[in-house]
Amino acid sequence: MSIVKYFFEEPALLETPAPDANPDARRRTERSANADRDPDADTLRALLNPATAYRGYLAGTDLDADRVGLTALPVMDAMVHALTAVVAHPHACGIAPNGTLEADLDGQAVQARWADPQGERVLAFADTPIDPAPLRDVAEHARREASSALRTLMEAGTTVFFSEPAHDGFDWSFFSPVPVRDALTHALRTHVSDDHVRCFVLPFQKARSESKFYFEQWQLNQASLPTYIQEV
Repeated sequence: MSIVKYFFEEPALLETPAPDANPDARRRTERSANADRDPDADTLRALLNPATAYRGYLAGTDLDADRVGLTALPVMDAMVHALTAVVAHPHACGIAPNGTLEADLDGQAVQARWADPQGERVLAFADTPIDPAPLRDVAEHARREASSALRTLMEAGTTVFFSEPAHDGFDWSFFSPVPVRDALTHALRTHVSDDHVRCFVLPFQKARSESKFYFEQWQLNQASLPTYIQEV
């Protein structure tokens, strides 16, 4: 049995960039040291007008093989079809694990990278050509440090996917400028869920602990799941 989990946060506020571009700048001592500094333009913009995005995380477990990671599932081909059905934009590009810009990816190339990212990779999709500069920033820096670049991509209508290392293979997280939950839930139901695959949709806020994130390891045989977990 394969388990696919889709964690959503809709909407999600992108984190405000720290004044010194340091993700730990919220520490009290550093805040005090920087108290007299004027915020830069990106920080001020984020404070006055926090960016809204639609965030998702796709994870998976192969219970029979005891493998954890979305791309480790035998149903990854079906997952690729589901993702393709939801993210159907004419422009696609990415940053490879070695930092190389991959411009103008076609559908077959995108599907191959979703199925086997071969490392920490970024993929971006939009209706218009994608600016590679902010895409490089989000690929090369920690998520909070790159929040301004991610915001720039969101404002340009770009959906961004990140491969996330798992115990076996990779999961995929993403940020979208538009709601995705309903379309992705429908795609999971249509393309993935069957007698050998169970798909679940649940909110990020309810799965912050390790036990709740890996609920499939101990909870599937109970008479009922918590009400916040939807099986599709």
